[in-house]
Amino acid sequence: MRLDDLKFFKRVAELGSLSAAGREFGLSPSAASSRLSNLEKELGSQLVARTTRRTGLTEAGEVFLRHTSNALHEMDRAKALIDAAEDTPRGTLRISLNVFFGRKHILPYLAEYRQLYPDLRLDVDMTDRIVDMVEEGYDMAIRGAPLPDSSLIARKLGGNPRVLCASPDYLARKGYPKNPDDLRNHDCVGFEPMPVWYFRGPEGEISYHITDPVISGDSGDFAYDAAIYGLGLTVKSMAHVWEDLRDGRLVEVMPNYPIARTGNIYAVYPPAKFIPPKITTFVDFLQSKYGRPAYWETDYRLPDAAKSGESRR
Repeated sequence: MRLDDLKFFKRVAELGSLSAAGREFGLSPSAASSRLSNLEKELGSQLVARTTRRTGLTEAGEVFLRHTSNALHEMDRAKALIDAAEDTPRGTLRISLNVFFGRKHILPYLAEYRQLYPDLRLDVDMTDRIVDMVEEGYDMAIRGAPLPDSSLIARKLGGNPRVLCASPDYLARKGYPKNPDDLRNHDCVGFEPMPVWYFRGPEGEISYHITDPVISGDSGDFAYDAAIYGLGLTVKSMAHVWEDLRDGRLVEVMPNYPIARTGNIYAVYPPAKFIPPKITTFVDFLQSKYGRPAYWETDYRLPDAAKSGESRR
């Protein structure tokens, strides 16, 4: 017995006309009669007494209508409750975050998000490792690297431009490089996952291999700290250093040779027919905080040290 059969029978009873109900459901007179007959056969009782003038309910039809109306009402109520529950994030949202991005651009907003959705528990894992989301049971991840699994759904949170930078103290000691060739005379901070720096030059892409770093490591935070402490030049994501550029702790160098091969920051999650509200509300919330373009792409200024350095180049 289909739900549409119950709805059809209820309209027959309300309209007192089999043909009128049939027209509402897009049925021909013969199809409408056949649908009602099949319902009666399934129940083993005649529901409608049909005459040339009107269509009336039998005693069995009256009983069936009463219970059908109650059943349809309960179905509508259940659907409304389910819809309301699905619109309200609840349960646990398990997220994998890059360490620096999580610290700078996720953690500052989590208290506000939890106030909006107190029934949702957050399970946040910060790691620079690219996790297998499905295998390891994550609901979503924030990534600034190319996606190894093309089946994942990706929503852009902002651009991920990179910048060659150093501390004002370092630049005061060693001067400003003017082009990639000048880097041979400078101290470069090595980051093992990025052994080559790529620049966009006037005639195309230029690569510079970090063959003799002054210090190296496998952590993005390590390279950042090394630059802050004046050890040398490094390439960092603008999302990581925008406040340092704004406040003068770091200075962008070689702006005429911007870093090539940059990407975007994405929220990624496994594909599904229906994306849970715990994911969509979190991504929407982050986008409302970041703006378009994201604030780390625009809300910084070249400090005075950099401006004076520009004049010396």
